[in-house]
Amino acid sequence: MRNKNEKKETDKMKTDITQDNDNNEREQNKMKTTENISQKTNADETKKDMKAEKDWKADIDKNKNLNKEIKGDIKNPYRAELDSFIKNLHYPAKKQDILDSAMRDGNDSKISSTLQMITEKYYSSADELTRELANVG
Repeated sequence: MRNKNEKKETDKMKTDITQDNDNNEREQNKMKTTENISQKTNADETKKDMKAEKDWKADIDKNKNLNKEIKGDIKNPYRAELDSFIKNLHYPAKKQDILDSAMRDGNDSKISSTLQMITEKYYSSADELTRELANVG
């Protein structure tokens, strides 16, 4: 009888150990699955964050360019007249020559006041003068 009881007890212990092992294995699998899902979620979120940052930077660049265009128009509403004047100047030209030419040609006083803001120097081309005007006031 003792042998039977011992055998039953041993079998029960084996069953309990097997069940514990199975439970542990299931828990480990759950943890691995959860970890994999978490890693995938983190990777997906990182990709979304990177795309959002890229889109955000593109929007900033777009707005900067738009602001430059608008600023150019707001800075000088006489832009077309000014561009025409600059294009028809004889280069190289120093600041005083440019101002004298503007007065002589009868340009609007706004054009003359805009031109007075440029640096005192010789300008070798219309492009150089245009860049200078973009940087002042």
